[in-house]
Amino acid sequence: MTGIKLSEKQKERLKILEPKFKDSIKRKDLETAKSLIVDIQTLLRPTKHFNRIVQNKNSLYELTLELGQIEFSISGLISNRSSVSKNTRLHLEATSLLAICYLRKKDIESAKPLIKEVLTNYSFIKTERTRREFRAEIIERFDEETALYSLKEIGIEAFSDEELETEVIRLITSQNESEIFEQIGKSVPENTKYLLFQVHEFSTKQLPSAERLALPSPQQKIKDAEVGKTVFQSIKRVAYNSLCNPESEIYKVWFQNGMSTVLSKGYISIAITTCLASLGIGIKLIAASIIALIIKFGLEVYCEKYKPIELMELRNK
Repeated sequence: MTGIKLSEKQKERLKILEPKFKDSIKRKDLETAKSLIVDIQTLLRPTKHFNRIVQNKNSLYELTLELGQIEFSISGLISNRSSVSKNTRLHLEATSLLAICYLRKKDIESAKPLIKEVLTNYSFIKTERTRREFRAEIIERFDEETALYSLKEIGIEAFSDEELETEVIRLITSQNESEIFEQIGKSVPENTKYLLFQVHEFSTKQLPSAERLALPSPQQKIKDAEVGKTVFQSIKRVAYNSLCNPESEIYKVWFQNGMSTVLSKGYISIAITTCLASLGIGIKLIAASIIALIIKFGLEVYCEKYKPIELMELRNK
């Protein structure tokens, strides 16, 4: 429901509240975002502008998902799905985020019907090109979520900073990028490949044959090099802010003093191991490989090429 026309008072109030809310989401300031969403909801409920409420709440639940509050996100997204028409972009966004919640819990069976709905309910996306792009991007996101969160708390190794540095140097000096991607794939547990195969196969089966053939097959998707690329790409959601945010210490040192200073102080290694530790991932070869690849790419190339696209950004396509 879109509600009756907004009053001038509502419009003026929203001009203040919504920019503040969007800024709090960008800064990952959850407490401020929660406070502002209450104000926005209080303002819009009397005139039944439920779609606008859900649009803002989808952004809130994407943030809580990124901050690890999965059960809170699930509860909110289920409510959002029931508040808007099925054949809308808002419903698609809420459904996509809910699927990601279940993938992060490694609950593939709960995610499957949501994945199917996301990939088959797209009549409101206006052009065929946009539909193809969206489906390819969301399948990639589902694959990345499956790969990354399947590694959580599996095969955690104890290793020193010296051991990690030695491994990073070995990879940089003896292997090219393709070989490092393959190395990541070889170090990934078989269960990760099994889950990735399941999700990718299920997702691509929902596509028209021409689109399905344009993507890697499930068998290709679990080859070592391809798995390595998926894992490397998946880490951008937690690593990008530490490495590429202009306000981060690493970015400032790189911008002011150059890459050599960043490397000499071990900033990249610290950032990546901290990010992986926050996810409960402690496989030395994966950590070393990711660090080596970022060093090989260089921060400028990495930050440009691997900037994560938030799901809410896809509403502007």
